[in-house]
Amino acid sequence: FSSAERELEFQLYENLFPDNAYGFSSGGYPEAIPKLTYQQFLSFHKRYYHPSNSYIFLYGDGKLMEELKFIDEKYLSKFDQIKVDSFIPMQKPFNQMKEVVSEYAISAKGKPEDQTFLSLSFVIGQGIQCDLGMALEVLSEVLLNLPSAPLRRALIDAGIGKDVGASVDELKQNVFKITVRNANETDRDRFKKIVFDTLDKVVKEGLDKKMVEGVINRMEFNLREGSQSSYIPKAILDNYRAMTGWMFADDPFLSLEYEKPLDIVKTALTTNYLEKIIDKHILNNNHSLLLVLKPKKGLEAEKARKEKEKLAKYRATLSEPELEKLVENTNILKEYQKTPDSPEALKTIPLLSLKDVNPTAEKLEVKEGIEAGVKVLSFPIFTNKIIYLRLLFDVSVVPQELIPYAALLSDVLGELNTKNYSYGDLDTELNIHTGGLSSSLNVYLENSNNSSYLPKVVVDAKVMTPKFHKLAELEAEIIKNTIYNDVKRLKEVVTRLHSRLEATMKNRGLNVALLRHESYFSPPGKYSELTRGLSYYQFITWIIQNFDRKSKEVISNLEKAAALVFNKKNLMVGITCPEEDYPVFKKHFSSLLNSLNDNPVKKVAYKFDYQLKNEGLLAASKVQYVIQGYNFKDLGYDYSGKMLVLRQILSRDYLNNAIRVIGGAYGGFSSFSRDGYLWFGSYRDPNLEKTLENYDKAVDFLKTFKADERQMTRYIIGTIARIDRPFLPFEKGRVALSRYLEKTSYEDIQQERDEILCTTAVDIQGMWKLIADVLEKDIICVYGNEKKLEDAKTLFTNLLKVVE
Repeated sequence: FSSAERELEFQLYENLFPDNAYGFSSGGYPEAIPKLTYQQFLSFHKRYYHPSNSYIFLYGDGKLMEELKFIDEKYLSKFDQIKVDSFIPMQKPFNQMKEVVSEYAISAKGKPEDQTFLSLSFVIGQGIQCDLGMALEVLSEVLLNLPSAPLRRALIDAGIGKDVGASVDELKQNVFKITVRNANETDRDRFKKIVFDTLDKVVKEGLDKKMVEGVINRMEFNLREGSQSSYIPKAILDNYRAMTGWMFADDPFLSLEYEKPLDIVKTALTTNYLEKIIDKHILNNNHSLLLVLKPKKGLEAEKARKEKEKLAKYRATLSEPELEKLVENTNILKEYQKTPDSPEALKTIPLLSLKDVNPTAEKLEVKEGIEAGVKVLSFPIFTNKIIYLRLLFDVSVVPQELIPYAALLSDVLGELNTKNYSYGDLDTELNIHTGGLSSSLNVYLENSNNSSYLPKVVVDAKVMTPKFHKLAELEAEIIKNTIYNDVKRLKEVVTRLHSRLEATMKNRGLNVALLRHESYFSPPGKYSELTRGLSYYQFITWIIQNFDRKSKEVISNLEKAAALVFNKKNLMVGITCPEEDYPVFKKHFSSLLNSLNDNPVKKVAYKFDYQLKNEGLLAASKVQYVIQGYNFKDLGYDYSGKMLVLRQILSRDYLNNAIRVIGGAYGGFSSFSRDGYLWFGSYRDPNLEKTLENYDKAVDFLKTFKADERQMTRYIIGTIARIDRPFLPFEKGRVALSRYLEKTSYEDIQQERDEILCTTAVDIQGMWKLIADVLEKDIICVYGNEKKLEDAKTLFTNLLKVVE
């Protein structure tokens, strides 16, 4: 709840669902947690965390009856069935819209202007109405999320906020949410009026059918593709999708089967199906909420003071024996937390053996070829008639002073008008004909060497094979004909980018601190910080603050970067598709190449200034993210797969126990990478100095480390599980391409696996010196609470405000 976005979500559901479970935070609202008694905690767990209240999901090609027999014998038969009333009642609709004004904390020195969230939410139907849920998803896009969506345009043109969006939560009752970020409380009434006036106009005049077609096409593409996320395997995604129908209609297939509801939604292309939903479920829906969440300076300190007063009053009610009992119970708890599980207890947990692990690494290698003078790296694999295309443009041709503009180029690509399309029409064409196009700035390391890094603007796209020619045409239009000097549109895009970067700075403290930390001593770390981290946010902030005076300079530099980057000589292509579809790519690739210039190119040798700053990044946060580390290769150590087992042991055992279980943080972990970057980190951490002390104590933990064969097997299998997770076809193509660029051979991958599988407790113990040498460098970066960091200012060479 240090995140304003999280606070917004909590207050939204607390007000929309005052009478059922959705009005509560599942993890506990911070101010309510101290009221929870131990007996309440135990009885809740005993009642609800019981097999009788569970859903068991199997996915894969196992033998079903054998799996069910195993689950019954080893698990379910050990319990008596009980009746658990976990029914969630429907929230009774409101008689009129609820309007709430609330607050969230910002720094005592922060600026409250343009920091208010405005939100309109509507409870609509039930989650088991799959066609309605799908229709709401379409409406979220065509009304607000698309660049030229009518409600987005109306709000932006009115100068309300810097970013606008909509989303749908499909729970027992659907929630349709409209959110404006970086607004002001004084915008509240105009916000509400513009939303209802614009929607009333949409109902009367109708939605843009071509825009609707594009959104439905993209939705269908994603449904047929199965999973678009590198972080959520298809099996888990299917489990999520099954739960709505399973929990609320006793039918897990209801929310998995999409053909019928999709056909209903497609009627919107020829009828007023969507307009009727707007009229009934938004314009004439009293079960709704207007929520204004505004910033308040010093609110966090005020809450902390009140909490201390409460505790002091409570303490005053306790007798001396009661106080002694509290201290005794606390000491018993701490001792329990420090005590490892007994070998007997650990043996009750089923464990695979190393014989169950494939000793051979999977080969993921690209085929190298040349098409029209450009290197093409293809990864042939079944993709269900989808071509995944990745264009990689070398950015090392951009002068050092223009590096942030290369990142800006990747962020605005596809968002601006072009010679032949408005930005809205371009987006619609991409939706109708492709599965999506995005761009980013990535950094690859050759031979895992920090001094040899490859910055690339990467343009990713996916398309059904028969429409590849259209993708080539649209990508050529974007690369060749983007209009950068449309001042009004560029300002809109950069303003939205700034709002989203600011949200990242506020809500992703770990990422901010990590990028900043590595920039102190690493060339690729420095480059990444300039193009993705706090420095990039500061660069975009400067543009926003000076745009009206400096727009010509900004446009000129953006055009220079585009002219340098989008050059045939800078291009390398990665393609993932079946071999039989490759000729389709080959046939239309030339039309894409025609969009590129062919001027001579010259790479730039960047010279960065490295400073071991040990910064404290000040934020309006209750918690800290504490990073400490260095590059072990610079200290004379070589990378080994055994380090990944060490990572597993430190993260899952030592740091989890010291930082999370005992320290009260949400997480503690370590990381070792091929290029040598080793870091310890904590996540949502109430501590600072204590966490750094615990990092130092990792050395003593390793010096005395012991583990029997069973324990080492558990660590090794945990390590392999991270490597052998399921990969989607497009992910395999990307991994193969990355290995090619970074010159990581199959032999390197196999050697790493061999080293993991033969790791011993003696190996782990022997790496204490590596950890000691890295920690001895004493290089830290901490993102967190202003007072905590100021109280510990002797740890830092500099205290820096994250967001002014």
